[in-house]
Amino acid sequence: MRTRNSDRGRGAKQTRFAREYAVDCNGAAAAVRAGYSPRSAKVTASRLLTKANVRRALRQIQQEDAARLSLSREAVIGQLQDAIEFARVKQDPSAMILGLRELGRMMGYYEAKD
Repeated sequence: MRTRNSDRGRGAKQTRFAREYAVDCNGAAAAVRAGYSPRSAKVTASRLLTKANVRRALRQIQQEDAARLSLSREAVIGQLQDAIEFARVKQDPSAMILGLRELGRMMGYYEAKD
């Protein structure tokens, strides 16, 4: 049987995971930094990223960061497009692909469809 203290501790650990994940979007590393076992960090990160409270905390952190940095989605996308065009002019296909991949990720092209 769970106690309220262990539920609170779990919630705090999950919030810490969300904060750590926001640093570099590396789930396994974030799990370890948040205090989870390194042996199961990848599985733990995958499981945590499906939890509504973790996703909510992560969204909140990202929104606060964007507001603090005065960033908008449109500004980031515009700058990515500029970088892709610069790579095209420089004839650097690797940089173009990386930019397009990031743009696709931001636009949600790689998310699973329900």
